[in-house]
This record gives sequence, structure tokens and C-alpha cells, in this order.
Amino acid sequence: TYIMIFALYMVILLYGQMVATNVASEKSSRAMEVLVTSAKPTSMMFGKVLASCIAGFTQLVLVFGSALLFYNINKAQLSNPITSSIFDMPVELFIYLLVFFVLGFLIYAFLYGAIGSTASKLEDINTSVLPITFLFIIAFFVVMFSMIGGSVDTVLMKVCSYIPFTSPMAMFTRICMSTVAWYEIFISIAILIGSTIGIGILSAKIYRVGVLLYGMPPKFSTIMKTVFKKQ
Repeated sequence: TYIMIFALYMVILLYGQMVATNVASEKSSRAMEVLVTSAKPTSMMFGKVLASCIAGFTQLVLVFGSALLFYNINKAQLSNPITSSIFDMPVELFIYLLVFFVLGFLIYAFLYGAIGSTASKLEDINTSVLPITFLFIIAFFVVMFSMIGGSVDTVLMKVCSYIPFTSPMAMFTRICMSTVAWYEIFISIAILIGSTIGIGILSAKIYRVGVLLYGMPPKFSTIMKTVFKKQ
């Protein structure tokens, strides 16, 4: 569980920030002005997010898949309690890992893409995405402290299992280290899917407005007013 949680944390953070950096790079080099003449801004954003998601998904499958494959090939030579505890995991946990990765990545990548579109210079991107990064780091620490404390069924973890920004790691940890009813998993995934769709639609609207804004990064309230004014 520790290994898989760290994998989720690193891949989502790495590829999510890559989306924001790519958007800001295109704006700072003025390439965005050329791109928007041949493609819709929303298509560009979804293309970047899905491409990064596929890259992260492929990386997880290759790393964990090859590890499991070669362990099973050399199982007789690698037979010891420590190795067995790492690799003898149910297949459904690996499936849950991929499900929560895809949904967790999409929800954060959409946010990174939307925020990245409001930054005019590459130097501004780290400051702009800081609130989202902090939110993800807080979710990670909540999960880690619960695991270290030996109880993943605390009230805080149960609440975090249904909050879209924390559920990819919180619910996955509870599935791995506790007994969770099927309907709880279903509700958590359903909320996560609905939130991902909602945030994706809102992020696309922000992206459409933000890609053509230059100068000082606009305030969030200003962007939202512009988005709904466009509507």
C-alpha cells in the first residue's frame, strides 16, 4: 500500500504539473496565438490532459506490471516473507489503483490546465498552481499519517474517502488496509466521476478565456465573472 500510494502521489503530481507548464510555455512563447486559430481551446486542453493521463497510466502499468510479471517468473528464487508481502497482492487492488489513478489524475490535471492558462509567463506557473499542489499534498499527508498511526478507518479518513480531491488516495488506502463495503466504494467512485466531469467542464470554460489573457495573472473572481458573462 505504501508503494502504490507513493506511486499515485508522484505520477499525479508530476504529470499534472506538466500540463500546467506546457500551457504556460505555449502562452509565453506566443505559440498559443497560432494554435487557437487552428484548434478549439477546449480541444487543446482535453488533448493535453488525456495525453498526460495516458503517459502516466502507461508508466504505472509498465512499472507494476513488469514487476509482477518477473516476480511470478522467478517466484521460486524470490520466495521470502518480505518479497511475498509486496507482490502477492490481489489483482483487484491493481485494478483499483488504475481506476483511482485515472479519476484522480483527471480531476487535478483539469485544475492544473485551467490555472496554467491564466499564467502569462512560465515563471508565474509555480505560484499559480501552489494552492492545488498544497491541496494534493495535504491529502497525501492525511493518508500517510493514518497509515503510520495504524488506523485507516478514522472519521477523517472516512470523510476524505468521499471528497473528490482526497478520495483517490483515501478510499484506495482503506480498500487496501481495511474492509470497505462495496456500496461505499461505489459511492466514492460515483462522486469522483461526477466531480471530474463537472470540474472538466468548468476548467474548459476557464481555459477558453485564460489562454488569450496576457499581462498580470487575473484574479479568480475576475475569471469567473468573465466565464459566466460569456455564457
